[in-house]
Amino acid sequence: MTLEQLIHQHLAELSELDKDILQFMLENPEKVRSSGIMELADMVHASKSSVLRTTKKLGFSGYSELKYFLRHTETNEQQETSDKDIFEKQLDDIKKTIDYMQSVNLEPINEMFDRSQTIYCYATGFSQKNIIDEFYKMLLNVDKRALVLPNKTELDMVMPMITQNDCVVVASLSGETDEVKENLTSFEMRKIPVLAVTAVGDNYFARHSTYHLNFYCDFFVIGRRRLQSQSLIGLSCLMDYLIRSYGIYTLDKSTDPTN
Repeated sequence: MTLEQLIHQHLAELSELDKDILQFMLENPEKVRSSGIMELADMVHASKSSVLRTTKKLGFSGYSELKYFLRHTETNEQQETSDKDIFEKQLDDIKKTIDYMQSVNLEPINEMFDRSQTIYCYATGFSQKNIIDEFYKMLLNVDKRALVLPNKTELDMVMPMITQNDCVVVASLSGETDEVKENLTSFEMRKIPVLAVTAVGDNYFARHSTYHLNFYCDFFVIGRRRLQSQSLIGLSCLMDYLIRSYGIYTLDKSTDPTN
């Protein structure tokens, strides 16, 4: 599925302003991929809310998801997706994520967790939060103090309380959620350790965090309307692998007589 096909699919719902915004996106995909929502709004001479409404009419949850779609979708071809392709992509997301995690040295991240007084956990979307909630429960199982921040308002409220003796775990699909960028910048300036977990690819969260881990989540087509979909099974596998790694780390420390 390409952006052009999505536009055609939702054409009846689009206003003239929507069409002008989307025409700019079609003609300038690189600018869209590299710009924030405010920058794009300026380029198309529209408001931020107008751009957001346009993206939602195409079925995206927000502008960040549209950018992720553009980064990972070929605009010049579309293959038919069979049931077999869908299950192959599921296995591929799992295998690539696990293979990647096995190649990463998690020792510095485990050390960061262990020395942190509190691990603050935040997710940029509802689906990501479900996985973060499970990660939080597992942290409690290894006697680690943790706190899930359920929304941006609470993240902003606790910002002054987070210190260099804590750490922050941020889970995001795109790693480009505009409203959280200011928080990442603040953590960076205050030298507060941050682990960003995002889908594979260069993104703002990866560039402005102490540590960064990738998960895989390829697009696939399902349903009678042939909508582009994604599964966060890769994120779930990554967070599960991460808590198991930290569990082993704490177990080894408990049996080491020098600790």
